[in-house]
Order: sequence, then structure tokens, then C-alpha cells
Amino acid sequence: MTTRTSIAIMPLFLFAEIAAAQPISSAFVERPAPNSAQLLLAASQQPLPRQAPPALPVAPNPAAPPGFNAPSPTYNFEESNAGIGVPGRFWASGEWLYWATSGQSLPALATASPVGTAASLAGVLGSPNTATLFGDRRANQDFRNGYRLNAGWWLDDDRTLGVEGDFFFLQNSANAFAASSDGSQIIARPFVNALTGRPDAALVSFPGLVAGSLTARAENQVIGGGINGIGNILGGSSGRVDFLIGYRYLNVSDEVHLREDATALTGQGAFAPGLQLQSSDRFATANNFHGGLIGLAAEKQCGILFFGARASVALGANVQSIDINGSTLAILPGNLRAATVGGLLATPANIGHFTRTAFAVLPEANLRAGIQLSQQARVFAGYNFLYLSNVVRAGDQIFAPTSSPKTTDFWAQGFSLGLDLRF
Repeated sequence: MTTRTSIAIMPLFLFAEIAAAQPISSAFVERPAPNSAQLLLAASQQPLPRQAPPALPVAPNPAAPPGFNAPSPTYNFEESNAGIGVPGRFWASGEWLYWATSGQSLPALATASPVGTAASLAGVLGSPNTATLFGDRRANQDFRNGYRLNAGWWLDDDRTLGVEGDFFFLQNSANAFAASSDGSQIIARPFVNALTGRPDAALVSFPGLVAGSLTARAENQVIGGGINGIGNILGGSSGRVDFLIGYRYLNVSDEVHLREDATALTGQGAFAPGLQLQSSDRFATANNFHGGLIGLAAEKQCGILFFGARASVALGANVQSIDINGSTLAILPGNLRAATVGGLLATPANIGHFTRTAFAVLPEANLRAGIQLSQQARVFAGYNFLYLSNVVRAGDQIFAPTSSPKTTDFWAQGFSLGLDLRF
């Protein structure tokens, strides 16, 4: 086929394609055949096929841009086989304590009578108008400050076995009394006369007979501590219960000290004028409890709040000791001095050091609630109670026979505020 023939046939193919794209009408209309120029013009005027718009790039999520790590929750309590707990295996806490104790019972140690009372009745217990100035009540039962330290270590990462130790003390409680007179008032020290077995009184100040002063002081101190092994017995995602077994120590010590300084007045009395008597009486007791402890400790986490409880009992031996001593110094005119053993209440009949060991029980209970500040720190407030049986107190021994000392019980209770740290 020649080139001229190819050019002549090309418009026919274009016309066939255009005719196929046009709808066929039901009536045939005869039109003149278009020339090649018209066919090209018609083809150029056909609409281009529609295309989908190009996809726009999707912007990254502004909440999590590439390369940005979202912060972890503020309180991330990790869960282990034993339950909840902040990360770390070591903990330590410090607490401020505000506790009151049961106090010690004191007999009447200082009395007074109205001026004009007969010397034989002045200050004698049971006599008309005798008033008690110090004693005849409980002492050292006020609230006082104290401190407690606690530290422990989990032996495994799951916190199922651990060991802890604690130490606490209360500041000394002291009740003091002082009175003095130049002889214009009646001040006396009551006692039981060993010869008559009846109440009597030694005069510290009496008009025309004696002038002097009297001081009395009752003190108490409490120290305790121990070490425990911890074993988890129940744990979950929000709480745990642990078993405690260990050793407990508690010391309860008391002291009652009296000091008298009296001078005989000129012209009257059984003593030489100007004779000065200085006497001292001291009663001290100590209770050192040593026992084995068993108990339970539980804690519940509720968001940033937590609640805890602990109860234990220790059974063991209380080593009781009693110390009684007294002295009297007589200063005669011319500074002549003579010292004797024994005061008014501490006499050669009861002076000495006495010890014995008795069985005792020491239960304790603690409740607390707090706030988790961070993964490593939390603060808490609590209530505490402890009790010790079979205790000797100094005030009870003043008129008790040393062969059978008087025993009682001791308790302490109060509130605490603390800071707990975990590492």
C-alpha cells in the first residue's frame, strides 16, 4: 500500500471511532460526509476523561508527633506476685509521736494544814483540815512528744520475704512540786509510823518550830524497738497481707525523788536551835521486756490514698528491778556534820537493789492512712496503742514491802505523723 492510500484511509478510522462514541438515533438523518479537517476539529473538542484529585498528605497526629514519648502516669504502682508497692526494695520512715501513758500512782507526799492546828495533827492524813499538796493521784499520764524510726529490706524483687527493724522513744515525763516557808505556814510530809503503825507526819514548816523547803519529782521514760521477719501471705493488684515474726523489746522506767531541807527555830522544839536537817529519798524502777512476736500487717491502695493496719502480740519475760536509797545529813551549829543512811521513806529496812523476772504480755495495734506523693514518697497519719502487763512502778513501791513488790500494768496510746520513703 502506498503512502497516498494510507493517508486516504486514516480519516475513515477516525470517523468510525467518533461514530461509535455517539448515540444512535431511531431515525436516520442523512448528512454530508465530513471532511478530514472537520473530523480532527471534532476530536479535539471531546471532553477529557475525569480524573480523581490527587490525595493530600495526611498530617501527623498532633497528640503524638513523631519522636515524642508520652509521659508515664504520675502514680505508677507496679504489680508483683505479692501485690502493690512502689518500686524499690528498701524503705525507711520517720514518725513524730504524740502519746499519753497510763501514769504511775503516787501516795500523798506533801500535805498542809491551817495555822493553829496542833503539831501532833498537822499534815497527818485523816486529820481534819489536812490537804494534800502533792501526790495522792497518778503522775506522768500527760501527752508528750516522741519519735520512731523504721527501716526494712525486701529480700526478693516480688517483695514476698523481707526484714524490718524499728526503734522509738517518748520524751521524759516529769511532774515536779516545790514548797517552802519561813515557819509562818504548816507544811508536812505524811508517812506511816513504824512504831505505832498509824499515820504520822514530819514537819517541814511550822510556826515557831521549824522552817524549811520540800521538793518532789516524779519521772517516767519509755523506750522500745525490735526486729521482724516479713512473709507475704496474700497479695493482689491493690492490697497485701503480711505475716510478722520477730523479737520485741520495751523499757518502762520510773523514778520518785524527794528532798527536804529543814532548820529548827530558836527556843522551841525537840531539836537544838539552829539544827539543819537535809534528807533525800529515791525510789526507782525499771522494766525490761524481751519477747517473741507474731502478728499481721495489711495495706490497701485506693488511687493515691492508702490505708494500713497492724496487730501483734509478744510473749516473754519482764526483768523487773527496784532501787531504793535515802540519806540524812545533820548540820549542827559550828558546821559539825553527821550523815546517816536512810531518809524519811527510804529507811535501812527497805533500802537496796532488788530484781526478779516475771512473765508478761505485750500486745500492740496500729492504724494509719496516707497519701502517695510520688513513687518514692508518701505521708501518713496514724493511731497507736501498746500494753505491757506485770509492771513495777516507782510510786507503788514507796509503802510496799520489798519482799512482795506491787505490780500493775502499763499502756501508751496516741497519734503519729510520718514520712515514708522507698528506694
